[in-house]
Amino acid sequence: METALTGGQGRDHHVETEAARRPGPDGMFFTTVNNTTVKFSDATPTGERILDKAGFKPAGDFVLIQLMRRGTRSIGLDETVDLTAPGTEAFRAFQNDRIFRFTLDDHGYEWGARKISEPELRVIGRVRDDEVIILERNGDDVELKADDHLDLGEKGTEHLQTEKRLITVFFENEPREIARGTYTTEQLKTLFGVQEGYVLEVISEEGNLTELKPSKRLRVKAGMRFFEQVPCGGSS
Repeated sequence: METALTGGQGRDHHVETEAARRPGPDGMFFTTVNNTTVKFSDATPTGERILDKAGFKPAGDFVLIQLMRRGTRSIGLDETVDLTAPGTEAFRAFQNDRIFRFTLDDHGYEWGARKISEPELRVIGRVRDDEVIILERNGDDVELKADDHLDLGEKGTEHLQTEKRLITVFFENEPREIARGTYTTEQLKTLFGVQEGYVLEVISEEGNLTELKPSKRLRVKAGMRFFEQVPCGGSS
């Protein structure tokens, strides 16, 4: 989702409960913009001054985004930033006049470019290596891969969640840890070691034991229960 860029005054910002940031050994207050360190003699520069000091001129042509512990937010040109506050260690600058919004694990994010890569989402969202990023769209879950780019310019706000890369399911009531994702019936039968000639069944969301037909594709979720059965409902 995109919106026209506006000033940032009057917003109620979350304050991290961490120790205040101190000036460096030279007595200067500092932060980074696009990984470049910038320093100030006072602790409360405006967004315009931060952009200007970092070399992004004219400042009005750029969007300044603060990277916080959980979430990001845009900084207006005349909005002051307290560099003694935790969560002011890093900013990103974009040559744009739009702000794009999305959520990750129910935390709000603002961004200055229409597209954002999966690796960058991991960095700003502090996503762990053993987690995957899931895009919730049209009632479907789409797992973002390392070479994917999320288009934030689509209508509405994109909603993302993180989930464990490995999930626990049950086969014959025994726990099995597998990679989350979509599998064919044949792949699941091989994964579980289903006996030759047996069918694979899963307990549906309605609580019914349902046979997985040949070539059926199933998005496997944590906690699913699978069983092998002889054809025609005989017991294994």
